[in-house]
Amino acid sequence: MKVTLLQADNLDLVDHALGECYNQGPKDNDVDKFKRIQKVCNVYKHDSLMEFGSGTWEIEASAKTLLQMTRHRHASYSAKSTRYTLNKSDLVFEKTGDPEIDLQLSKYKEVILAMIDLGKSNDDVSMMLPMAYQYRWQVQMNYRSLKNFMDLRLDKHAQKEIREVATQMFNTLPKHVKSLMV
Repeated sequence: MKVTLLQADNLDLVDHALGECYNQGPKDNDVDKFKRIQKVCNVYKHDSLMEFGSGTWEIEASAKTLLQMTRHRHASYSAKSTRYTLNKSDLVFEKTGDPEIDLQLSKYKEVILAMIDLGKSNDDVSMMLPMAYQYRWQVQMNYRSLKNFMDLRLDKHAQKEIREVATQMFNTLPKHVKSLMV
């Protein structure tokens, strides 16, 4: 599993939108800007203004994790296409930590590799991919949706794979954005 931050907006647009709401204009310095955003968005719960900022990540994780991520509908996704990109060197399965299951996955991988060697179409072979198949995708979330995602997926009751992705996403955030998520 790998999470890479591709882009994170600073808070200028969030502050500009906030200043517009209260007819005050943007703040001149980052400290005042952050204090005002923190107060209005997190204390007064006017968090719709956080939609003016966003982050974009590239994630490499299992199909199981991708399915969990797409439950967050207020995000944009772009995933690697198995129709056009499935090949032998790209066939990576995420380890489960259970030796018996990981052994069976390695045997299953051999079956899929044999189908590729036989020249079967990617459309057909992709139907055989298990939930452990490692996809690569991009996700973009505005900061309001990201806060909701973090609230749900950093919780101890979240499944371990999505909790690990959320933790890595959180850890990649700039400090000023991170503090708005808690």
